[in-house]
Amino acid sequence: MTTNRQKSFIATLELDNRYVEFLQTLHGNPAIRFDTFASGGFYTGTPTTRNDSHLLGSRAQEEIEAIAPLTLYFRCTNDYYTLYIRSHDPYTGHCISKDSAGVLGAFLPAGSDTTSFNILGSQNNIMTLEDMPNDIHRVRLKARNSGHIGALRRKGAPYSYLAEIEKQGVVFKLRIIERNASFLSNPDEI
Repeated sequence: MTTNRQKSFIATLELDNRYVEFLQTLHGNPAIRFDTFASGGFYTGTPTTRNDSHLLGSRAQEEIEAIAPLTLYFRCTNDYYTLYIRSHDPYTGHCISKDSAGVLGAFLPAGSDTTSFNILGSQNNIMTLEDMPNDIHRVRLKARNSGHIGALRRKGAPYSYLAEIEKQGVVFKLRIIERNASFLSNPDEI
């Protein structure tokens, strides 16, 4: 029987021909979205600005200069994973989690309120590190007890977000860098 540490790993998360990163990194400035409120189909006030810089998105590789792939610590618990950010200074130690609208972003760990994910193989089977003998795998992510992760556009923003969707979701390239990885705060864990 393998331990949770033995099923935990560090990897990059990529998409073919698109960069996966935080919106501020992808667009080079704060990612501002304008919310407009409507009631009964009528505009009811001044648009509210929202800073979405900490949210995850994707952008075509030909649109921007090369950026390093997002590096995450996949911490296993049973057959699901909590994703900790390892490669982005302002967000290192934060988790990839959903906001109230189901959009993924960098959030401080919040115990049971932190989103966890299942890694799905080509047949939509749940996988752990034990099922991934090679270092590169094509996988989908599914928020635990919820929807698949895919791309979407939000009203009032020109960005492509990564979020929980009702459809099957996007196929990520998972590139494993280190297996049997421990928490940074507990390197002697078995």
